[in-house]
Amino acid sequence: MKEIERKNIIDLPYSLHDARVNKINIVSDKVMMHFSEGYYKIDNDCELIKGYIEFNNVDLDYCSVCIFDLEDDFGKFSGERFSLQDFSEKFNNIDLEIIDETYGYNQSKFSGYIYEEDMTKEFIIEIYHFDNMKYITEE
Repeated sequence: MKEIERKNIIDLPYSLHDARVNKINIVSDKVMMHFSEGYYKIDNDCELIKGYIEFNNVDLDYCSVCIFDLEDDFGKFSGERFSLQDFSEKFNNIDLEIIDETYGYNQSKFSGYIYEEDMTKEFIIEIYHFDNMKYITEE
């Protein structure tokens, strides 16, 4: 049998784990996710870096946000699905905590928690883009 191995992404310069998104801007085919405190540089110190991320050449027809109302850890759930454009307009002052980031062929996916007043819900953001994701930093 032939064995082929897929490499894990190990060369990310920054981690978005625990980063808090407070704003998503969309201008034409560019999506920018802004962070209230920044994101973490992957090195020995895991320093918090001020900045945002940017996606260019985004196909907004294939970008979405799902928000899940959870009853328990497992079992039934309900929720709502938005286009990324509608979500960014409706929730212009958001508080999303990214827990996981996943990257694949022309896709970036982020999941975690959304905080609304006294409720915590889960979310998944899917961004379909043809250019590389950029980290824009103040360092």
